[in-house]
Amino acid sequence: MTSNGATTTSRTDRLLNASALLERLNEPQTAAALHLLLDKAELLAFSVSAVDSLLQRGETIADNVAASVHELRAALPEDSGYLTTQLIRLSRTLPQLTDTVEQLAALTSQPAFQRLLTTLTKPEVLAALERLLAHSELLSFLVSALDHLLARGDELTENIRSSIEEMRTVMVAQSVTPAQLIDAMVTFLPYFPRLVAVAPNFIEVIERIEPFIASEEFDALLDSGVFDPETVRLVGEAGDAFVASRKELRQSPKAVGVFGLLKALRDPDVQRAAALIVEFGRRFGRSLK
Repeated sequence: MTSNGATTTSRTDRLLNASALLERLNEPQTAAALHLLLDKAELLAFSVSAVDSLLQRGETIADNVAASVHELRAALPEDSGYLTTQLIRLSRTLPQLTDTVEQLAALTSQPAFQRLLTTLTKPEVLAALERLLAHSELLSFLVSALDHLLARGDELTENIRSSIEEMRTVMVAQSVTPAQLIDAMVTFLPYFPRLVAVAPNFIEVIERIEPFIASEEFDALLDSGVFDPETVRLVGEAGDAFVASRKELRQSPKAVGVFGLLKALRDPDVQRAAALIVEFGRRFGRSLK
């Protein structure tokens, strides 16, 4: 009973599957697909044969590929790793390079760019650009100074106005005419380029001495007698005497011994200098206590 029932079920399933298959075969799209396959039967057979041949020769093809790779590596130069790295970097930057090239192409195609290129090829323009590049540091300083000047425009305008008022007052007090002032300015103009040329060095010197000027030591120096008019005059006289003596000894060198020194002490001028040295030693020694 059981086996007969199972057999009957199996036959029924086969009949149902055959019926479903027949129904699918009778569908228009299925029939069209089958006709297409039959039309390409020769191509399908060739493709299957080629794949089968490829699979059968798989090991041989793999060996040939490995041998070709080995020969390629042997043929490459020693720095091929570096070249490979550069090629990889180039491939990564290729999109940006392409965009840059497209932008350059669009730029160079403009008439304004062509006119600019024509102007730049003139010898006088190239010479002017060379002169500008030779003075690039000075130009940079002038641009920076101009920017600083514009930033402080209001303050400088007020200072200029005040200076003009003070100048006018001085001119009236000293009876200076505008013609005399113009003559003074004309006399100063030839020195202006030299002043501009040394301005960067002058600013550097100011930056270096600025900490010293702001220190307590500089205040103490100002309060001392170093800048006293009498001190400055004395130092100037000593400097003049030293330079004159140096020149005379160069022209006629001579040696002075102990007896020559004693003889020189009879000279009134030498006696005054010796008295000054002795008095200076006494006072300076007293200040060291």
